[in-house]
Amino acid sequence: MLRFVGFLVKINLGKDWVDFVVEGEDDLYVIYLLIDPGDVIYGWTVREFRGREGSRGERIRIYVGLRVEELEYHAFRGTLRVRGVLIEVPEWFEGARGSHHTMELTYGLEYRLVKPSGIDREFISKVLEMFSGSSISVLLVSVSMEEVAVAHIRRFGRELLGTISIQGGGKEGEDSLDRFRRTLRNALTQVKQWVQSRRPTHIVVVGNHMTLSIARDVINEELGRLGLPIIYHEQGEGGLAGVYEFERVGVDVLRKLNISLGQEYVNEVFNRLGAGNGLVAVGFDEVRKRSSLAPLKQ
Repeated sequence: MLRFVGFLVKINLGKDWVDFVVEGEDDLYVIYLLIDPGDVIYGWTVREFRGREGSRGERIRIYVGLRVEELEYHAFRGTLRVRGVLIEVPEWFEGARGSHHTMELTYGLEYRLVKPSGIDREFISKVLEMFSGSSISVLLVSVSMEEVAVAHIRRFGRELLGTISIQGGGKEGEDSLDRFRRTLRNALTQVKQWVQSRRPTHIVVVGNHMTLSIARDVINEELGRLGLPIIYHEQGEGGLAGVYEFERVGVDVLRKLNISLGQEYVNEVFNRLGAGNGLVAVGFDEVRKRSSLAPLKQ
């Protein structure tokens, strides 16, 4: 039995099945990586049932076996839908076997995944190891003198939550720095709402040196009350441009938190392309051609 964060997977060696319980959003991504077309998933789902001909349909809960055809994973909606063909249904549910159905995985329920070709224990162990440890997420707050842009970063991607304009109309006798601090404080009210809804484990604040030096006291006062670690990272840009810059230059910050957006792999691909050593294939035709050849030496 292996334990992964909130995720519980039971592996019976030598068998072709995996039992699992989804307890969090990271768990859905792990399951998404484990399920392949042709697998069969067993579990509770909801299906419309019509008793007598012409009677009004009623959605009921039944236990089924579904042969997987495709997956639909939405990271930031926290849903995983499995589409396929019903191969096992209750005997009294006439006409359902062989029909198409969509099963949306539900938190707290146990499912069984059957792989006809057998369990690849090494692959499953690597996936679980990749996601082992605490479930880390970051609320990225990118500050410029004109706007605050906010993004939610997790292990499997980045979601831009929105931008908030600052430096609006000033009050009588208010200088530009006082106006900036006041409007920044107002903008942080929305940021705190995103903290409550997304529940990050860390807050990372980015911007250029001048902006952060002016904004730090206000940010510490407003966001420091939330009890989350606040990490400051100076870079060239803030605001929306700063979100995209952080994706390029913030790798070290995220790596310390055990999060990767994969930028280092993108950089490696371009380095190999630039070297012209033939270690990278680009395009469907080229990849298809290379996949039929012997493995390249590294």
